[in-house]
Amino acid sequence: MDDRRLPQEQEQPNTVRPDKGQTAYSDAYYRSAPARTGYGYNPSRYQAPEEEPSYHGPIGMRALLALCLVCVLAAGVLGVGGLYLLSRDRRQTPVQNTADFYDQARQALDHAGPLTLSPAADAAPMTGEDLYAMGCRQTAAVSGGNQEGSGVILTADGYILTCCHVIQQSYTYGWPVTVTLWDGGSYSAQVVGTEADSDLAVLKIDAMGLSPAVLGDSDALAVGERVYALGNPAPTLSFSITRGVVSALDRDIAVGDNVTANMFQFDAAIGAGSSGGPVYNERGQVVGIATAKYAAEGVEGLAFAIPSADAAAVANELIEKGYVSGKAYLGIVMDATYTPAVARYYRGVPGAYVRSVEEGSAAQAAGLRPGDVITAVDSAAVDGSDALVSAVKGYAAGDSAQLTIWRGGEYLDIAVTFGEAVPAGVAQ
Repeated sequence: MDDRRLPQEQEQPNTVRPDKGQTAYSDAYYRSAPARTGYGYNPSRYQAPEEEPSYHGPIGMRALLALCLVCVLAAGVLGVGGLYLLSRDRRQTPVQNTADFYDQARQALDHAGPLTLSPAADAAPMTGEDLYAMGCRQTAAVSGGNQEGSGVILTADGYILTCCHVIQQSYTYGWPVTVTLWDGGSYSAQVVGTEADSDLAVLKIDAMGLSPAVLGDSDALAVGERVYALGNPAPTLSFSITRGVVSALDRDIAVGDNVTANMFQFDAAIGAGSSGGPVYNERGQVVGIATAKYAAEGVEGLAFAIPSADAAAVANELIEKGYVSGKAYLGIVMDATYTPAVARYYRGVPGAYVRSVEEGSAAQAAGLRPGDVITAVDSAAVDGSDALVSAVKGYAAGDSAQLTIWRGGEYLDIAVTFGEAVPAGVAQ
């Protein structure tokens, strides 16, 4: 499936919700990419090319003006209570958990590859002083555009793991990414691969003889176990270490629209530039990658990390292939402005509006056409583009599904076999 949906122009912090009643979470303040041009509001696009719009005349214009007035009033409400409305909407939107996907990725790993997990018994407990001295040599400061973050040195020859949102803006616009090590050495970094669904990215610098971190087995973590976070919480406070305990395991944390990842919760303080930094156990093994914190006013000590087992699975795929393989791909471009409200206004049906179909894609092979509205996947209702993205993430490349579509005034069922999502520019 093609994820080239319209990104939001405004800043879109990554909300995370470890509990149903908590909705005010955000990550380390990353910004989403700005919307591309050429996608202005154009209701005529909701008609198939051969069809005529079904509603014209003065009454339609009055209704459109009324709709605009409602939008203006709604914008005023959002200015006061936008966070609450956004949170409420996210609670009602189904999300796709990537934990099962990570399990599949782990099983597919070549364990003789560059990254493996070390059992806790392989190392002795360390003092905080010794852990800090070691951790500084294994940690990097990462700078991309106007975003600062941290990274973990994975290999002696310069592979570094960080959070996707730390370098996403630079990666999107082709801006340089800089890595600074503990000894003051500064390097221009190449982006090897990114995986937004897990908020991870791998960089490569031209260096040898680095001190790689040892990845511990995060599956062996226990609530109450002591952990240390090391990173760069602010540009002037680089290589800071904080200490805490594991507060909870297996939290479903949102890392994007309708996508969650499994993380563990800990109470060591982290800041905006800590994203991508290591979280160590007492034996000096990296058991997590810091990525998010609770950002509500008056709340302290709620931080989250991607478990090392999941991070290693993704990092190996990025290093070996440049992308995470096996993800389902449909091959359509959707119109994200076709919301349920717009569908009702134009007397259509709610669903994911197909703007175009990629040549040679699974969608084309299945017979999808521009102007189709996908209303269900395997009988599970789809009310918009986000819901379709979420539904497709539950499938792997090669899986089959039945799509229900609205075309020419009637519902049709068509079978589709998903292709594999391969980022542009990756050699196959």
